[in-house]
Amino acid sequence: MVTNKCLKILSRGGIIIYPTDTVYGIGCDATNINSILKVNKIKKREPNTPLICLMDSLEMVKKYVSNVPEISLDYLLNSDYPTTVIFSKSKNLESYPESIAVRIPKNKICLQLIQNLKKPITSTSANFTGKKVPKYFEQIDKDLLDLVNYSINFDNNQQNKSSRIISIDDNSNVKIIRN
Repeated sequence: MVTNKCLKILSRGGIIIYPTDTVYGIGCDATNINSILKVNKIKKREPNTPLICLMDSLEMVKKYVSNVPEISLDYLLNSDYPTTVIFSKSKNLESYPESIAVRIPKNKICLQLIQNLKKPITSTSANFTGKKVPKYFEQIDKDLLDLVNYSINFDNNQQNKSSRIISIDDNSNVKIIRN
């Protein structure tokens, strides 16, 4: 099965391209700093550029986020539109020493990967920095596909649009970063 192959790759520090509930993502084990550095190198980004963490549940979010204000629950769990929430402080995650961006996807493949890995996975659009974000697998740059360990071609259930990004500070103030 696809997820078994992906799990082996992720658990060994590898990089995958996979469908999310928004656009195709480049992902790795979010707890593996070396894998995160590889993703940023592949995308031709600065090494310390933060990546979104996809998590499977509120319990996982609470494991890796220091303060989860009540207001964030609607954005994480009940929003009709995929929403990434930036929290001011992470915990138990050396690869994110400061703020952390989190989304709980509704995509079954993502959720299976996270649940079976038992760790969050990263998500950043499957394109080189500054290039057009692909809406479908066939639009992903072939050079990019050659740089990852595995890719999943599965165009179902995607919105083909990046997530909304908001930040919530420790005082529960909400700021829209990307709508």
